[in-house]
Amino acid sequence: MEVFQAVFREGRGKGEARKLRRKGFVPAVIYGGELGNKPLAVVAKSIVKHLKGEVSEAKIWKLNIEGVGEKDVIIKDVQKHPVTGEVLHVDFYEVTYGKMISLAVPLKVVGEAIGVKKGGTLEILMDEIEIECLPRNIIEELVIDVSHLDLGDTLFVRNIQPPEGIRILEDPEQPVVTVVAPEEEETAEEGEELPAAE
Repeated sequence: MEVFQAVFREGRGKGEARKLRRKGFVPAVIYGGELGNKPLAVVAKSIVKHLKGEVSEAKIWKLNIEGVGEKDVIIKDVQKHPVTGEVLHVDFYEVTYGKMISLAVPLKVVGEAIGVKKGGTLEILMDEIEIECLPRNIIEELVIDVSHLDLGDTLFVRNIQPPEGIRILEDPEQPVVTVVAPEEEETAEEGEELPAAE
């Protein structure tokens, strides 16, 4: 399991954050556990190594805080520079085993919809979904099979059957994926020129 190294920090604000980055740290916050909300400075090398691409909440990491020891955490948010991609700030949430936790997990679509075979287009309207579960039941992705969807069909949140121990927190009527029928060809009438005005 990957480990982040961190220390508690005192200062706050943009000026302090810049100082931390120059020293090889990334500003962060840990919350949700027995420590309460605490500002941290995390060794940048460990951040850069593991947080280059997209970061899913559906993964447990180790955070080693100087003077405290290791904590199991999930990453709730990563702020990056819009141009350079540099990690600017990280929000960690401490995992408490035996206590329910809410997190967003990616949706993985599998199967080829019947409607797609007929020429339709599969439109994915949600790429992740908010769930609640115990830490031991955390899943890295939620798989949905769309092979039964025909032209014009929509799969809603209420149609998803999550694994045992997982509760979906989204609106049941929220559409997840839909199969859009191919556009009808223009009729001959639409292509005809209008008669000249007298």
